[in-house]
Amino acid sequence: MSLTQKIRKVLKKPRRVITLKPEGRNRGVVALSYITWPFVDGIDIPKAMGHTNPFECVTMAESFRKEGFEVQVVDHDNFDYEPPANCRVAVDIHSNLERWHPHLPADCVRVLHATGSHWLGWNHAELTRLCAIRDRKGIALVPRRNVPPSRGSEVANQISILGNQYTIDSFKFAGKPITRVPLSSAVEHPWLEGRDFEQSRRRFLWLGSYGMVHKGLDLALDAFADMPDLELTVCGRPEKEDDFYRLYHRELRELPNIRHAGWMDMTSPAFVEIARTHASIIYPSSAEGGAGSVLHAMHAGMVPITTWESSVDLGDFGVPIARGDVESVKAAARALASLSPAEVAQRARASYDHVRSAHTRPLFATNYRAFAHKITAAL
Repeated sequence: MSLTQKIRKVLKKPRRVITLKPEGRNRGVVALSYITWPFVDGIDIPKAMGHTNPFECVTMAESFRKEGFEVQVVDHDNFDYEPPANCRVAVDIHSNLERWHPHLPADCVRVLHATGSHWLGWNHAELTRLCAIRDRKGIALVPRRNVPPSRGSEVANQISILGNQYTIDSFKFAGKPITRVPLSSAVEHPWLEGRDFEQSRRRFLWLGSYGMVHKGLDLALDAFADMPDLELTVCGRPEKEDDFYRLYHRELRELPNIRHAGWMDMTSPAFVEIARTHASIIYPSSAEGGAGSVLHAMHAGMVPITTWESSVDLGDFGVPIARGDVESVKAAARALASLSPAEVAQRARASYDHVRSAHTRPLFATNYRAFAHKITAAL
């Protein structure tokens, strides 16, 4: 290490480590690399309603604490923290597990908690979509969701995943035990009575965070630009991605059948109104570890229209998007819009009932507690 590097290390502000004392006899330490802010700010504030990970991270820590472990929580991008010598379980969502691996006790259980699909397929998926835009539009956009390589799955003893078989399959090559702990939900809504499915079956929602191409907004915009009889509402911040926004400014701002509603608080009356007037969410994502935005829309009574790569179970109520291309998105939207209002209403209710039975905070807590107990029983 150079003198400059040593000086920077000394001067660098220490990163936060949250320490939770065990319940009962202390069985050692669990190191959890995820996010720390929910332990300071709480999990019921507006900030925590935009994603499932605040609740899930706190629940994971609490599960191990109840098993008798001291839990040390760090942010996933904290590359300074080293687990102590008495670390019995190390849990990480991407890059830290590989770094920790040589220094962990041999009998420490190493867990990759996969919040996305495997990085190689994940990166390839976005780059494939960007190449498709290049070929359709004659422009090369910047990748927004590519992640650094990691050997977390190779050094792990256990892998926990949030999504469905798509995400499981992306990690199968590693030959490690994989446990599905289905994604929770940050927001739930009561069933909306009196919806007009005659009109709402022709109105579609796209809801997502950053990485517009990765999450298929380009495909949705191109598809609905060619279907003026169907309506699309976009809830997100494409304007934060300047090259994408310049390319799709016309579709987002000028077409009468496409409305850019901006970032949406899913607990707000405005979102409830969208749920009341839109029968479905359309989400042609290229890769997910379980698409939370789709599950949140299902909790509001919408029919999911997604790609297999969105890692959401569609049952017999959803509409699959066959491939990640414009024509497949158009075909899926047309398929939903062509159903009778009664059929759409039936599917919306089935979607709602399914998500309420599989993706809630209490269910996640139960499932993760069982996983934590299983992997620590012999320690």
